[in-house]
Amino acid sequence: MENSKIIEKNKNSIILIEVFIPEVPESEKGKLSVRGTGFIISPDGQFITCAHVYNQLSENEKKHLRVNVPHEMDSKGITHYKRYGVELLKLDNENDVALMKIVDKNSGTFSVISKLGNSESVSEGDEVIFLGYPLATELLALGFGITMTTNSCIISSVKRRGIDGSLHFFLIDTHTNNGSSGSPVFLKSTGEIIGIVSGRISQKVDLPDRKLADIPANLGICRPINYIKGLIK
Repeated sequence: MENSKIIEKNKNSIILIEVFIPEVPESEKGKLSVRGTGFIISPDGQFITCAHVYNQLSENEKKHLRVNVPHEMDSKGITHYKRYGVELLKLDNENDVALMKIVDKNSGTFSVISKLGNSESVSEGDEVIFLGYPLATELLALGFGITMTTNSCIISSVKRRGIDGSLHFFLIDTHTNNGSSGSPVFLKSTGEIIGIVSGRISQKVDLPDRKLADIPANLGICRPINYIKGLIK
């Protein structure tokens, strides 16, 4: 399936996860930080992201967690977003996936992501793409607004459990940035989701003045979609 068709079919169900702590209650001014990406799996607003996106929050940040959902595109081609509160439904810390839900009495129904595929069928060399909000905080600071991006790559390695041979995670041949965690990974040949971006591999490099640089490698870690199927049963 062409990249453009996968994007067009799924872009309205891929959401940005953020924390906004107002200076005073109900204020529009405050501290904003983007924490990751999620994707909606049911019309009532249930969505998937990584468990670590939630677990890394402080108790106060959890109270101010919210999502930005693509709402409509105006005549200029600009996508506008709506913000909603969220609640946690289930966590699978071992496999780094979480099930959450949008909470809003007047939200109506939401666009739902494509069909969940079978991650056991993936192989090294399969072409994939993932959609999400990498470096969203930095792009907002530059005045770009909320920016969804697409990465195209291949599966570079498949890692299976020694106990039963089931797929535990797979690597993709591109680096993943802050904000990418929770991005859905689509198999290009079918357009189905076969995984979720979970982490990155990087190298620590010593710099002058005892500083340390975190240099990303061209390897990203993805969890198989079958873990998510187990979570939503």
